Amino acid sequence: MATPVPIVRCRLGGSGEEAPSATLRYVPLAEFELWKHLMETRHRRSVQVEAVSVWIPEEAAVWNSGFAAEELEPVLRVRIDLPGPHGVSVPMERYFPAETYPRAQEAWLGHLAATVGPKRVVATPGYVVPPGEPRTAPASRLSA
Repeated sequence: MATPVPIVRCRLGGSGEEAPSATLRYVPLAEFELWKHLMETRHRRSVQVEAVSVWIPEEAAVWNSGFAAEELEPVLRVRIDLPGPHGVSVPMERYFPAETYPRAQEAWLGHLAATVGPKRVVATPGYVVPPGEPRTAPASRLSA
């Protein structure tokens, strides 16, 4: 099973015209403070943290979180490789809510295409598990 990614669920403020689903962001905890600083200083957007939990790739055959399906938030991890200096690829990774993924990916890739086009794009479906303990008993893990 892949390693869970600690992730911050947050919302961007500062633009009253956006729908709530358009302001939702999932940012890896390891990058959050730097990302927040960039949003607040360069883009003049406020950041409101809603929860800190984990993202887990969808592996229904070998994993069960113990949470009911309606408690899980479908989130896609998108990894791209950009051409870098001296022929070395530069990997980038972002997390998008499944419901806004097509628009978000288009905007992100459009932003990157202004400089260089990605060499490879890989989307991995997964879920953000709610913080705290499951309300239901977790199923036993199946062997792969």
